Amino acid sequence: MEDDFNFDFENLTPEEKEELEKEEKRRNDYVNNHPLFLKAHEIIETVSALLESFPEEEMKKMYSSTMTESAFMLAPKLAGALGSNSWLICMQNASIIRYHAEYLLTSASGIQLFFENADKNYVQVLRDDMLEFRDLFNKWMEEVRQLEEEEYMDEWGLFRRHE
Repeated sequence: MEDDFNFDFENLTPEEKEELEKEEKRRNDYVNNHPLFLKAHEIIETVSALLESFPEEEMKKMYSSTMTESAFMLAPKLAGALGSNSWLICMQNASIIRYHAEYLLTSASGIQLFFENADKNYVQVLRDDMLEFRDLFNKWMEEVRQLEEEEYMDEWGLFRRHE
């Protein structure tokens, strides 16, 4: 098992290096063109536009840091999951993604309810983006459920396929 972690890339043949580079490019293309990843980047833009539209400083203080954090968590966690081909990593990241996506959807509802001065168009765009993101997330979870079982166990016991 220890040998698995002592892989020496310098000892690869040119053909093996080329094959690894092709695989890396294929994986990057898959991640960068995945509909869920693309939607996560759109959400960053939507959240930024919504926050810029806030007419009151109180609104900005209340929502700016947490909404920005949540928007910026989606894409990197997706990239890690999509590029891993690991059920466990996908599930761990999916729970973080879900938390931040749900926060953004809930925030949009809160803004709409409690701040009459908020730009309702931006709020609706964020709600629509988040609902589309949720649909894409559900489709992705179907892909995750199809991943092969792996030998690694969640040492924390949170994510287990079978008991």
